Amino acid sequence: MLARKVFASSAIFSISRFAGRGLDIFAALVMARFLSPADFGVVTLGLAALMILESFSELPVADALVREKELRRAHLDTAFTLSFLRGIAIAAVLILASYPMALIYDDQRLVLLICLLALAPLAKGLLSPLMVKFTREVNYQPTAIIDVTSRIVAFVLAVICAWWTESYLSLVVLSVTPQVIQAVVTYIWAPYRPRFCLSETRTILSFAGMVTISRVLATLSSESDRFLIGGFISKSALGFFSMGRSVATTASWAVAMPLITVLYPGLSKVRDDEPRFRRSYLRGQAMVVMAIMPLSLTLALLAEPLVRLGLGEEWMEVVPVMRALALVGTVATLSMPAQAIALTLNQPRQLIWREAATLIVSLPTVVLGAIYYGLMGAVMGRVLASLIHTIMSLEMVSRLSGITIMKQITNVWRTIVASAVFSLFLYFAAEHLTGGEWLYQLLALAVTGIIGVAIFAATHLVLWKLSGSPDTGPEHFAIEQVQHMLSRFRKPKSDPARS
Repeated sequence: MLARKVFASSAIFSISRFAGRGLDIFAALVMARFLSPADFGVVTLGLAALMILESFSELPVADALVREKELRRAHLDTAFTLSFLRGIAIAAVLILASYPMALIYDDQRLVLLICLLALAPLAKGLLSPLMVKFTREVNYQPTAIIDVTSRIVAFVLAVICAWWTESYLSLVVLSVTPQVIQAVVTYIWAPYRPRFCLSETRTILSFAGMVTISRVLATLSSESDRFLIGGFISKSALGFFSMGRSVATTASWAVAMPLITVLYPGLSKVRDDEPRFRRSYLRGQAMVVMAIMPLSLTLALLAEPLVRLGLGEEWMEVVPVMRALALVGTVATLSMPAQAIALTLNQPRQLIWREAATLIVSLPTVVLGAIYYGLMGAVMGRVLASLIHTIMSLEMVSRLSGITIMKQITNVWRTIVASAVFSLFLYFAAEHLTGGEWLYQLLALAVTGIIGVAIFAATHLVLWKLSGSPDTGPEHFAIEQVQHMLSRFRKPKSDPARS
């Protein structure tokens, strides 16, 4: 069954991404004890430069190959060649830009930092293109294992580096090491002999070109505020912004992205059956919202005790940043799977219009907010841009699939109501989570989280039962999968002895 296969793959992918991102966040929290906000700020500048350059040259060759009915050697060779050339180009531009950036931001550390970060795109360009065969089969177990393994190694090395040197270079280790490890391990899972070829360039770029443009605009919109905050305010403010944004969004996206990623090949298999296509999207949307909305609300409502416990008093300016971005992320969950619709229906041009509008809103609002209101003014500019992005995504889904905006909202009404009840509990519980020893705070947070999850799940199930237990809801599907997994562990009963 396609739905079961998609669910199993998304579960594996979600667990791996959540574990990986969790390690990244935990490593950042540990290193925050050894590094200053300004250290985080200077590394953020280098990472933002890397991300923007990567987006400008983004070649989603895997997405293009997923759409091919027959995967030939020429497709793989062309994909490898394009990725390899892209990696070299990004690395060269980064190295050339390192000194000018150091002059602009008056920080010579940027020269070495950016040159070391250039290793990441080089390694990424050497990944085995044959890994796409697992994506085509909706099998994300190899990707999950590789991702978690590489991040565990990076975590250990980065923490050791931070403890030993108390240097910003530990953050570089955390960012570059996974890419290098993955470049090696993918050839173990998907053996491939590299060969340069450009014969299928037109085939790949005809699809990837539009997606590339949309991702360039999306990256400019999401990453340019880092340069603006670093330029108009300070590197310390940029450190607070980056940490708040990472904590507020990384965990939720670590859960959402695997669900959205496996939704694309799943929808591609049923795109010719419109009723089934709509049902599959709505079920996928409901699962994403059910998984992400309570997580985002938790980060918003418990921001103060989480920051106080995890980062310390020096980082308390992160709290309002984290709250604002986590709350707007709650609303954004409604449209997170929208990109899968556009890619499945071969409408990447719609993504371009959405990202262009978001960029047009974000740049002036972040700049004006930073100039007149400092860090929180810039954050409010980012919030406004995110709301525009969400509204346009809902409208795009409606236009392309015929699923109205109201249907997209009412499709998840049980999650919205359960999240409201869950939020009330967290709001009153948060008052009792400050003060005391760190061990008390940790235990209090853990107990609060367990009770909150129980309240959310119970409310969701009650509402589902009152709705007549519809078999199209995420509750039915989740229960079905749990029962299916439990049945594997049941031992077959032996025949009774005959008298």
